[in-house]
Amino acid sequence: MSGTSVDGIDVAGADLELAGTELRCRYLGCVGLPFAAPLRAEIIAVLPPGRPGAREVCVLHTRLGDAYATAFARTQRELAGGAADLAVLHGQTVYHWVDAEGRAQGTLQLGSPAAVAERLGVPVISDLRSRDIVAGGQGAPLVAAFDALLLGGRSLPSAAVNLGGIANITVVTAGQPVIAYDVGPAGALMDPAAAWDGADGEPFDRDGAAAARGTVSPPLLAALRADPFYRRPWPRSTGREHFNAGYLRALVDRHAPGLSRDDLAATVTRLLAGLLVAVARRHGAGELILSGGGSRNQTTVRWVRAGLPGVTVTTSDELGVPVQAKEALAFAVLGYLSWHGVPGSVPSATGARHAAILGSVTPGSGPLCLPEPAPGPPTRLRLVSG
Repeated sequence: MSGTSVDGIDVAGADLELAGTELRCRYLGCVGLPFAAPLRAEIIAVLPPGRPGAREVCVLHTRLGDAYATAFARTQRELAGGAADLAVLHGQTVYHWVDAEGRAQGTLQLGSPAAVAERLGVPVISDLRSRDIVAGGQGAPLVAAFDALLLGGRSLPSAAVNLGGIANITVVTAGQPVIAYDVGPAGALMDPAAAWDGADGEPFDRDGAAAARGTVSPPLLAALRADPFYRRPWPRSTGREHFNAGYLRALVDRHAPGLSRDDLAATVTRLLAGLLVAVARRHGAGELILSGGGSRNQTTVRWVRAGLPGVTVTTSDELGVPVQAKEALAFAVLGYLSWHGVPGSVPSATGARHAAILGSVTPGSGPLCLPEPAPGPPTRLRLVSG
């Protein structure tokens, strides 16, 4: 997995077993590899608002495939004793096509699965989002299937939020259809703010320190909140093709020229915190469970907690799923379901006409031998140890 934050590759290892309606998961760990600076620069250049040609897309697809293969090989060696059975490759999203009416029409993730299959010798499941889109869905957030399995059976309405480049939410309420959608920008605006005007340091606001020092700009915050995306009904999805550094620059130039880096960081962080508070209240969440790199931003967490008195705001660490591994583990589960002929999409979450078996399969070094399809989808995920 590498997400819209474009910081690096996370590979989660898991032993998974279907036992009736229960999916048992023994989490083996997660290997994280930051993108080398030249490769990250190539990704950023291809992402909107960049205008790459076919050569740039082809080169990046190949180089990302090599980087993923290296990350998988290291994970297989360190976590699986060199003997993995299946690899699941999300790839790097470079464009998520949503039309003017809010309908997802296509999506593109780069990173050659053939490179992974060649390096590991095992089958690879990739391109997991496209089937849901063709079935009329948003293709996102697919992590809703994992959240529903993990949070099912809890007494409180539970909301899981992943904070990557884009913040997405899954709401699980007993006896009700699962709700999931993209809330709005997280790192997609917070990272450009941290590196505003060529500021030295890390390409993100570590611990939310810059936001904590800054002062929110009311005119800019009002302009950010006025974006029509937030008025779209769910299911809905978005990405860096809409929320990016160019988008932020245009609003700053119009509403807050000369704004300092710290004040800009405070403003976009306040935007995110306000969005999270609003959606948690809208759905009556009794608990808000954060994951993803943005969950380590202490300013975001502090402001969300202040806005949600009486709501438990915690992280997926407390459930046994490390915040950095959450999405990678979720896609491991989705690929495992596809391998066993089980749909991995949730129509109430993505808006698809029906649940679909996700992804395409690239064979490994031997004949492709799929297992017998499972009799039905699991209804619960149980984390096991040992």
